[in-house]
Amino acid sequence: MDLKGKRITVIGYGKTGEACVRALLRLGARVKLSERKKDLNVPNGIEVELGRHTEEFILDSDLIIVSPGVKWNEPILERARSNGIEVISEVELAYRLTNTPIIAITGTNGKTTTTSLTAHILSTKKDIKLVGNIGIPFIGEVLDSKPEYFVLEVSSFQLQGTTFFRPKIGVLLNIASDHLNWHNSMEEYIEAKKKLFTNQEKEDILIYNRDDSNVVEAVKDARSRGISFSLEDKDKSEIYIKDNSIRFNMPEFSNLSIPLDNIKLIGRHNLANIMCASIVGLLCGIPLDDLVKAIETFTPYPHTLERFLDYAGLTFIDDSKATNPHATISALRSITRDKVLILGGQDKGMDFTDLLSELKRTNVRHICLIGETREKLRELFVKNDIKNFSVHNSLEEAVLTAIDNAKKGDFILFSPACASFDMFRNYAERGERFKEIVYRWKSSKV
Repeated sequence: MDLKGKRITVIGYGKTGEACVRALLRLGARVKLSERKKDLNVPNGIEVELGRHTEEFILDSDLIIVSPGVKWNEPILERARSNGIEVISEVELAYRLTNTPIIAITGTNGKTTTTSLTAHILSTKKDIKLVGNIGIPFIGEVLDSKPEYFVLEVSSFQLQGTTFFRPKIGVLLNIASDHLNWHNSMEEYIEAKKKLFTNQEKEDILIYNRDDSNVVEAVKDARSRGISFSLEDKDKSEIYIKDNSIRFNMPEFSNLSIPLDNIKLIGRHNLANIMCASIVGLLCGIPLDDLVKAIETFTPYPHTLERFLDYAGLTFIDDSKATNPHATISALRSITRDKVLILGGQDKGMDFTDLLSELKRTNVRHICLIGETREKLRELFVKNDIKNFSVHNSLEEAVLTAIDNAKKGDFILFSPACASFDMFRNYAERGERFKEIVYRWKSSKV
C-alpha cells in the first residue's frame, strides 16, 4: 500500500490516533490531524485543527483514518463518504500494511482474556505479537514487526471501519447488548461484529459459540471453515467439555484431551475462553504438553474476576472490566457462594432485564448501587420487587456498606455492568480505586 504523498487525515488523537500519525509520517504521507481537544502536543510536519472537525479541513483528504473514540456516524464522516472519500479504522490500515497471518478475537465479553491466553499459548513455540484493543495499537507494530502471527483483540468500533480485513483465524465469543449509546441499534452492532469474517474464504477458520443464538444467526452465511464450541451441546459442536476436560469432535484432534483441574481462571464462562484459545493453539501447531502447561500457568487479566484478597472471612473480587450486564451475569454465575454485589456506572443505553432476572434467582445478599445508573437501577429494582439494595454517592461508601452487609464466608463482588467514564478515566482506574478502598479498610482493622 503506497501512501507516499497522499493526503491522509487522522480523526482523534488518543493512543491509537498518535500511533497512526507516526506510522503515516514514516510512510511519507501528508498527514493532517483533526481533534476535538484544544490542547495537544503533536509531532512536527503535520497540519492540525483542534477543538472541532470542520469540512474545510477534512474534505480534501484522499483517505480518513478514524480512531476508536470517534463515532462512525459523525456528520463529517457521513459527508466525507458521500463525497467519495474512503473512511477506515486503524485496524484496516494496519491490515493493508502487513502480510503476516492474523488471529483476530472479538465478542461482547471475554475477548481480552481469550486474546491474552491465546498469545500466552502461542508464545511457547511461536514468534507472535499481541496487539489491538488490548491496549497496543496494531498500526504501531506492523512497520517494524515480522512475527509468525499477530494476535489481535478487535472491538466492534474497530471492525466497523474495515473493508478488506481478513484474519486467517477469527474467534467470535458471544454477542450481547452493549455499546448501544455508540451504535445506532443492536442490528448495527451485530453487523460490525460480522466484519470479523465477512472477507474470510474457505481456507480460513472461524471459531464460534454454538450456545449464543446471536452468534449462530450471524455466522450462518460465513464462507470460512466453522469450528463451534459449546458448554451445553457436545453432540453438535467440535469443541466441548467432558469430565472436566476439553474434548474435540474433530478428526485431527479426536484423541486429545485438555485437563482443566489446575486452571487459575474463575468461572464457567472462562471455560469457553480456554476452549477457544486451546483450539487456536492446536491449529497453529502447539504441542499438547506445552499447551496444557501454558493454560495452567496463565494468570487472570487484572480487573477480570480477579480474586485479590481474602481477609476477615471475606473474599474480594475485582471485576471492574464487566462493563455490561452480560459480563456481570457471568460473574454472578461464577461465584456459587453468597455474595454482596457493587453495581452501576455510566449508562450505555443497555437492557438490564436479564440481569434483573439473574439477581432474583441467585444468592446475592445485598446490592450497592453507584454511578450514573444508580437511580435508573433503583427504579428498576423497586418495579421488580428487589428489596435488598442501597444507593450510594461514592464507590468508597458503597464498598464499606457492602462489607457491613456481608457475613463470614461471603464474596464482595465489584462487577459494575456499566462503563466507568462517569466517575473514572477507565475500568482499570475504577478497579484500582476499588482495591485501594478495600486495602485501606483492611489496614484500619489491623
